[in-house]
Amino acid sequence: MKKYFAYVAVALVAFGFASCKGGENNEPENELYKIEISDITTKGATITVTPADSATYYWDVIEAAEAAKMTDEEVGAYLVDYLQEAVDYYKDYGYDFTIEDFLVTGEDSYEYTKLESNTEFTVVAIAIDANGAHGKASRKNFKTLELTEDPVPADMTFQIEVDGITFTGASVSVTPSINDAYYYWNVFKTADIAGMNDTELCELIKENVDYIIDYYTYYGYDVSYEDLLSKGPDAYEFESLEAETAYTIVAVAMGTLGTTNGAVAKYNFQTAAVVAESELTLDFTDAVIDDYRNYDGSFQIIAAPADSSVIVFLNPISEDFAGTFTKDDLDLDYSGIYIEAEGDTYDIAATEFTGVQGEGNAYTYTGWFIAYNAVKYNFAFVANVENEQVAAPAKKALAKKEIKNFKKGNAKNNGKFVSEKAYNR
Repeated sequence: MKKYFAYVAVALVAFGFASCKGGENNEPENELYKIEISDITTKGATITVTPADSATYYWDVIEAAEAAKMTDEEVGAYLVDYLQEAVDYYKDYGYDFTIEDFLVTGEDSYEYTKLESNTEFTVVAIAIDANGAHGKASRKNFKTLELTEDPVPADMTFQIEVDGITFTGASVSVTPSINDAYYYWNVFKTADIAGMNDTELCELIKENVDYIIDYYTYYGYDVSYEDLLSKGPDAYEFESLEAETAYTIVAVAMGTLGTTNGAVAKYNFQTAAVVAESELTLDFTDAVIDDYRNYDGSFQIIAAPADSSVIVFLNPISEDFAGTFTKDDLDLDYSGIYIEAEGDTYDIAATEFTGVQGEGNAYTYTGWFIAYNAVKYNFAFVANVENEQVAAPAKKALAKKEIKNFKKGNAKNNGKFVSEKAYNR
């Protein structure tokens, strides 16, 4: 599970929803496709579709209220348009998909885990060919269960172990005394929580989790407490901590509606010190703006020297930024640096831009980075950034953060329901 600390706390969950046979509308679908729905939960269901012939088809879920408004012809057009959007989405990440890649033949199953709770959905299966032509649809409704808070035990305790400590991180494992109850754990800078009692720590934890939910909701993801909690033994290897810094692992029982209960478990450790420090000066002019997106689309490489020995990740502050690039357009907290020197690659464990000075289009950026060889390098480089930004900037993501398997999930895209199925390839 990925964990994030202090100012941004994110945890990823091993999804474990209680199964139920209820909530299904057993109206018979037409003879073209047999639709079976099982294991309905608060967040999804397992669905199996069996066609009557060997033709290609596509199936997915649509909110029932929207599906009821559409004829079979409109459903087919909707899904073809939807699949084209998915093709375009993956193209941004280097995948050369076509609509045909999303079509199936024969029996096909999928376990949904990111649907809205207490919501009625329609499973729609329809013949679609590689050219987007479509036929008659089969439909079947079901309703996800209402979300209620699981019991929050007051007597849950935690065994916390930390090993593999380096100057940038550590391996942490947490084992709860109760395996079937949810809990939350994360790492905080010890100085940031010094003097806090259990009640204050629980308030801080809830504030951080609420912030993460609000953040991803803003970008169209359906994220709940249940998605951010742990259940049973959990572990994570931190890689972006600060050198020679005291940290505290905090764990507490937490319910699926955010209620905390019981004593807060704490475990202290300190990262190792940097073993050496070196001076490094990087100078180049006529930096080239190059459109590039990281694996999650969060960064753009927009400055690089002619010999490509240095690549600087500079991120604009505004999402709608366009035109001439200046130092005032940068958010240095969301920027980074990648360096190759004399054939050796310096993998960056931590980076900080400490300042920027200059006039016109020529600027000197100063800061430091720590490589995985535990050497700290200070840098100052000159960039002449006269070029214009031509590509639409990516959405700003949480700095140096990842979230696993959400992608588009159960997003709302301009009012359109976006299922996880097409976007979880």
